[in-house]
Amino acid sequence: MPERISAKMRGVAALAVGTVAIATASCKGLTDLPAGLSTVADSGIIYAINGAPSGAPTAVHFFTGSRTAADASFFFDVAFDIDASGNVVLLPQRTVASQLTTTHGVGLQKSSLAYDAITSGIKSGYRADTALVVNPGQVVLVQVQDPACAVSIASTSIYGKLVVLSVDTAARTMQIQYASDPNCGFLSFQPGIPKN
Repeated sequence: MPERISAKMRGVAALAVGTVAIATASCKGLTDLPAGLSTVADSGIIYAINGAPSGAPTAVHFFTGSRTAADASFFFDVAFDIDASGNVVLLPQRTVASQLTTTHGVGLQKSSLAYDAITSGIKSGYRADTALVVNPGQVVLVQVQDPACAVSIASTSIYGKLVVLSVDTAARTMQIQYASDPNCGFLSFQPGIPKN
């Protein structure tokens, strides 16, 4: 009889250990979802928001990796401008929109590293919703509270990097380069689908 009870107890214990292992793996799986989208990298000409031709690209949308117009649709994250002194000014979405418009947060921070040396974003140190003056060659890291990540259990942010390579003050254009990881909470700027 004691052997039967002992065998039952071992069976119950094994079942309990298995249940805990499955539950732990399931919970871990909810927060460690794999990435499904490839990182995006591009470069090209962008116009200063003030004085740009109608419909010209004046901003970047990091989730799609596209250069787009900073217009009333507010389908952008960072707009570009050139001030009266010829300086490049980066404008997060909320600095362009009125308070009556639904917007999302965008944080910027300068990096001392070269553009190609930055292979992933960082999670802290951003100045939210604040215009930033930069010189050509200055690399800027970007954190976007993207609406596409609003229901994500991993993170509400996507990360990117950008650099203004050159400025033509007469044409009011800039040559830019940028990259982003459109997977919510992922930090990689390496080509392909991020591993973590």
